[in-house]
Amino acid sequence: MKSEKGITLTTLVAYMVVFTIIIGMVTTISSHFYKNVGQIKEAPQCIAEFNKFSMFFIVDVKKNTEIISISNSRIQFGDGTTYVYENNKIYRNTEPIAKNVQQFSFTSSEYTENNFTKKIINVNAKFGKNNETITRNIDFVLRYW
Repeated sequence: MKSEKGITLTTLVAYMVVFTIIIGMVTTISSHFYKNVGQIKEAPQCIAEFNKFSMFFIVDVKKNTEIISISNSRIQFGDGTTYVYENNKIYRNTEPIAKNVQQFSFTSSEYTENNFTKKIINVNAKFGKNNETITRNIDFVLRYW
């Protein structure tokens, strides 16, 4: 019996348990990977809508030093430029600049640093359709010099 080489039943059971654990981990990682790839594949359209809004808004924020009026879905700057959220679109003055907007709001606050008071505009937005959405909560600093 000492010269017979082979796998014992205990070793075989241990191998099967280890292989089952490894296959379970690979399956879990694989399912998360493919789920996330599907979400990323649909995200560019949502991101493009946010980028269109952001492109216009940054220029107006850096150009103005005051806010005339601000509400949850509307903001008006000192130069007369107005942003309005209605009907799932964001309008700059009267032109729509972003569509497929599920949620959108403006809030304003002030921050003082080194004797400079900065006005901060917070934009909280959700862009996209159905399950293909992105949510952004960004602070923009109004020109303070």
